[in-house]
Amino acid sequence: MGEQVEAIIRQINQENDIFNKARLMRYLIKEHQLRVIDLEKKLNLKSSYICHLLRLNDLPPLVIDGYYSGLISLSHLFVLSRLKDKKKLISLYEKVLSDNLTVVQTEEELREIIYQIKTKGEYLKKEKIEKLTNELKKIFPNLKIKLIQTRIKGKLIFEVKDNLEGSSKVINWLIDKLTK
Repeated sequence: MGEQVEAIIRQINQENDIFNKARLMRYLIKEHQLRVIDLEKKLNLKSSYICHLLRLNDLPPLVIDGYYSGLISLSHLFVLSRLKDKKKLISLYEKVLSDNLTVVQTEEELREIIYQIKTKGEYLKKEKIEKLTNELKKIFPNLKIKLIQTRIKGKLIFEVKDNLEGSSKVINWLIDKLTK
């Protein structure tokens, strides 16, 4: 089994066709019980890239033909392959072709399909976040603030390293400020 695996690894490294690479990787995972992390080490590729390639195995023939015809790029394939629903995938593929969507535009359409959220607005400026953090730290030195902002959600985390009395003081202050 070891020699066969090594031969397939060499074949993957020499293979130019992206779909053949993906098929061979899936074969190693299914038939030889290799994990993505094993492939990562043997192929010297990032696990995220391997996962992108593995998802290509699930694309419908119509989309694969579009790639071979030069109608869409490999990056488009990676984005499209994130959709599990074949009807939605084909619909997005057709929109890519009809509207000549870039990869970034395709990603935005995909986000809208998956999360039902349109990409609009701008990220908060770093200065504004720092101002909020500094003002609150003046009042509560034990307060740690973390703000995470993506295109589909925002998260504001207040962490108080203190006992119940101390953390309740901060939380009650925030409640009072927000409800007045």
